[in-house]
Amino acid sequence: MEAKIIWLFIFVVLYWVYCIYWGWRSAQMAKTASDYFIAGRRLSMWVFILAATATSFSGWTFMGHPGLVYRDGFQYAYASFYTITIPFTGVIFLKRQWMLGKRFGFVTPGEMLGTYFQGDFIRILTVVVALLYSIPYLGVQLGASGYLFNVITVTDGFPDGMFTQNVGMWILSIVVFIYVAAGGLRAVAYVDTLQCVLLALGIIIYGSIALNAVGGWDAMQEGLAKLAASDVGKWGTTKGYGGGDYNAYFAIPGVIQWTAGLGKETPVGGLWTGIMCLTYMFALMGIQSAPAFTMWSFSNTDPRPFAPQQVWASSLGIGFILFFFTAFT
Repeated sequence: MEAKIIWLFIFVVLYWVYCIYWGWRSAQMAKTASDYFIAGRRLSMWVFILAATATSFSGWTFMGHPGLVYRDGFQYAYASFYTITIPFTGVIFLKRQWMLGKRFGFVTPGEMLGTYFQGDFIRILTVVVALLYSIPYLGVQLGASGYLFNVITVTDGFPDGMFTQNVGMWILSIVVFIYVAAGGLRAVAYVDTLQCVLLALGIIIYGSIALNAVGGWDAMQEGLAKLAASDVGKWGTTKGYGGGDYNAYFAIPGVIQWTAGLGKETPVGGLWTGIMCLTYMFALMGIQSAPAFTMWSFSNTDPRPFAPQQVWASSLGIGFILFFFTAFT
């Protein structure tokens, strides 16, 4: 067995042991519904900051964002400003929900909205919205993780991978189910704390490896200059959209383009017009306003963690990492 596979299994097993441990540990600590669903309103400041950041960005940022920058170029890299728009809804809602939860003892957003509107319909609707958001989101994340598990287990003896995408996905799903179902929000928080560190370090490390592989900063700049002077790329050139005929890897193809629709008519110079980037970032604002996320607001002893998470961890920390290590490397 190759050394990379041995190290992969060692770290994966250690990670799974960590996840299951916190599922078991949190189950022992959960004595009431409040303990299970919102960690007894006693989540520590740094655990919330790291866990909420990991929940906001997670695997789709780790794998999907660099992939789209590679495919579409710097025109997509402008969407990295979602590190500001995602926590913006948290700025609006989280502290207010925390105050209501503290005053009236709410445990879930559905309970809060049901009390405010004096009816169970809104409570049921909140659950439906949370499911419609969470199920596809989890499906995409677990599917991508299964695919990654398949790719990184490719060896000479297993050219198609030691595990298929579906097998990898189901193994990961079982581990997630065990620690989430057993430990509730506290288990999720402590696992996400580690995942936030792994997310940030992972992007920094593979960005640094990529920069070293191309020969350093100067060599990368020379290569980008040569690429910018050509029409090489998935989208060719902007052909006048955006103010000139530039390589589409380096220019946004105008403010907006009117087409027959994706799959029917390809926009000139790429998908990521100014309006596309803007509406994409607006759509991602739903992450911190979704019921599945706003429930985190009830889990804190006080509102102190909200501002550092929204400003320093998300906008500055993850923002810098995305702009530098994924866009430029």
